[in-house]
Amino acid sequence: MIREATSDDDLGAWTRVRNEVEVEAPSTVADLRREIERQPDRRYLLAELGEEAAGCAFVVPSHTPGRAFVLPRVVPSARRRGVGTALLLRCADIARELGLDTLRSHYDAGHPAAAAFAARHGFVEVDRQVELVRALGVSEPAAQPPAGIALAELGEEHLERVSALAREAVADMPVVGGVAASSAAEFVDELLAGKVAFVALDGRGVVGFAGLGPYGAVPDALECLFTAVDRSHRGRGVAQALKQACVAWASGAGYRELVTWTQTGNEAMQAVNLRAGFRVRHVAITVEGRLPEAAASVTLGRAMPASV
Repeated sequence: MIREATSDDDLGAWTRVRNEVEVEAPSTVADLRREIERQPDRRYLLAELGEEAAGCAFVVPSHTPGRAFVLPRVVPSARRRGVGTALLLRCADIARELGLDTLRSHYDAGHPAAAAFAARHGFVEVDRQVELVRALGVSEPAAQPPAGIALAELGEEHLERVSALAREAVADMPVVGGVAASSAAEFVDELLAGKVAFVALDGRGVVGFAGLGPYGAVPDALECLFTAVDRSHRGRGVAQALKQACVAWASGAGYRELVTWTQTGNEAMQAVNLRAGFRVRHVAITVEGRLPEAAASVTLGRAMPASV
């Protein structure tokens, strides 16, 4: 059975499945509730074999226009029985309801079964997401901004300029299909809801920003949020200083690790992270494909090739 997860009990089962598959970034019901509040079109699906939760997925309009982002996951003991396919097809039904015609997803580059599942359903690689992590020392050095630049915590007086910079950065993001301009406001909201955010100032106003937010349910790790620098100030060490400010703050607050993601084509930001002491932990393959057939044709329980 594939059904929508709406109650706290449903969402609890959903998180147990997801956390069994993706152990490094666990979720809680509270995390899911926050995501629904932030993205009302987000839908969570739960797959059951008998009385056991066997798989989960979510569907949400992608930041790339015309796409729905979907993420079907199946516990190892239930794979090769059609659960992943059933979830994917139900995700496609929801995408149709949202007026979208393409699905986008990702899988770990070291997971050949997931690659086979994606290919079988007509998905093709469009880019790669690189996860980088930074172990934090007990006392990390303070940021040293370049000449003429000062750093400060994000305040209300900075928001208008931060929003303008976010729109500029979104337009420049090297993502196949582009990123919707409306995503900029969402990224700024994430900064405001995060743990801390910093701005870089050049005397005339904000020329860059960066921030930190929770990393799922991992209590001693934070995720680096959207980082952006004015086109006129790129390549001058502003992003490096903002990144180090995040490192120093997180260390002082008692966190042990920072996590960040960048995509193929954004090697400049990857280089900033590497200089700040991050290392590559995972590479995720981003794939997309046109909507597959309707879910009504799927029967669970039969033998299937390896799936996600």
